[in-house]
Amino acid sequence: MNAPRHGARFPGSPTEGGGTARLVVSHRTAHLLDDEQRKRAREKFDTYVDKVLSPITNLKRQKQAPGDHGRRILVVEGDAGELEAKLTERPDHLLVERELPRDIPHPLPPVLRDLHRRVKPEPAPRTAAEKKAQTALRMTVLADGQPAEGAQVGVWFETGGEDTKLVQVVADAKGVAVLPHKQGWTPSKGLILPYGRAWSMLVPAPHDGQVVHLPALPQGPVGWWQALTGHPSYDPHRGAGLRIGVIDTGVGPTPLLSHVQGLGAFINGEFIPGTAAAHDVQDHGTATVGLLGARPPVDSRDFCGLVPGADIGVVRVYPENGGASQVDIASAIDLLSLDFKADLINLSLGGAPSAIEHDAIIAARLRGTLCLASAGNGEGGAVTYPAAYPECVAVSALGLLGTLPVGSFAASWIPDTPDRFTAGGLFVPDFISVGWQIDVIAPGTGLISTIPSRYGQASPYADMSGTSLAAPLTTGVLASILSRDPVYGALPRGMGRADYARYALTRQLVNLGLAPWYQGCGAAHAHPVL
Repeated sequence: MNAPRHGARFPGSPTEGGGTARLVVSHRTAHLLDDEQRKRAREKFDTYVDKVLSPITNLKRQKQAPGDHGRRILVVEGDAGELEAKLTERPDHLLVERELPRDIPHPLPPVLRDLHRRVKPEPAPRTAAEKKAQTALRMTVLADGQPAEGAQVGVWFETGGEDTKLVQVVADAKGVAVLPHKQGWTPSKGLILPYGRAWSMLVPAPHDGQVVHLPALPQGPVGWWQALTGHPSYDPHRGAGLRIGVIDTGVGPTPLLSHVQGLGAFINGEFIPGTAAAHDVQDHGTATVGLLGARPPVDSRDFCGLVPGADIGVVRVYPENGGASQVDIASAIDLLSLDFKADLINLSLGGAPSAIEHDAIIAARLRGTLCLASAGNGEGGAVTYPAAYPECVAVSALGLLGTLPVGSFAASWIPDTPDRFTAGGLFVPDFISVGWQIDVIAPGTGLISTIPSRYGQASPYADMSGTSLAAPLTTGVLASILSRDPVYGALPRGMGRADYARYALTRQLVNLGLAPWYQGCGAAHAHPVL
């Protein structure tokens, strides 16, 4: 997305209509080819900020660049009219936009969507009378026959009107979940997401006193998703020589990923260095990294990653609650492409287009780094950004019939339209975003991957679904290909190296016979297919 020209308003920005504006301000770096040019551009940006913006705005936070020629990103607040007037005469290289959320969407199956759309928040009871009017639904959850401590249990209740209420709790050490609700509410549907050991399952008609037995997860070290991408066996050295960056909710701790480098975190525009800062706060990042690099003992039944021999560096951009923003993602891309010198960056996240984020991805390509991103879980909606940028590889998701237990959360996304199936039982799940921007498709439904060590579990796994999982599988396939390619290894870091990596992926895609808005050019595979 190009920056608006002089005199134009910023799309969707809060400056329209007066009042207070909150904006992200940065500058282009991708078009500047040498340090001297970047240094001069940075000096012009600093001068403009100091003389024009600082006197009329409240500087909320900023990402201070590591060097005097690096990218600088500010979040400013000020009078909308005054900001609008000043920004009409801004330098050509200035980028201005509203702060954009980058969420990790958690798709819901069709059976829950209508219920969830009608959910209205319920205030917590405060008075003794309100508390007395409550009752509770008690459920016991067993994962592979053991109490499912830490399981997330959610129940949707019909209230007698048009609204529904969602009550969510975490099961205790005995696997007991107590869901308080008002008398007269009727439990309609339930969903249980255990912490390891067992499959996530739907509960069609939850009732008080119910004992839910969750089926055990399969054992590794290799799953169908690995075999389908050309990795039918575990090789702890696969991917050696490749450097992969991951921008996500963090990673670990788990002994299966102890070799992965936590490079710190960008949160609200500030960099927090250190391994601990990169620890996972929402479990999502550990799953994406596990599909890439999980390294269990050779005789273990734990699942391995596709390229456990690769050097993997992780930057956290998510706080404990809520989403990330383009401010932190652009900064993380810069760090991974400049300092870590990543060959590939995995971005399992998405949102609206951002010129600042896009500039960081273009700059990374010029340094030799190719970005791959999940296409989104938009349930038929448009492909999200950054996947939709032409410089990114946009990845969609597949499932496989016969791999998912009946009644499981993952099985709920099996589609009912024939154009989403292949002759071999592969299917395009119901939750994906669709569009011409999609380049490639990879497994992403009912995959088993690592989560952080909690609740007495040293090396837990969980089942997950989404294009967020298909993206790291594609990144892993490409790393596997490139690690064996002497031409790639001999190329100097630069745009040609990044473009060669993209070419190396496209020449080994397998056409599944699906529509291009589902599969792009085909499925990622690590070995040439005749």
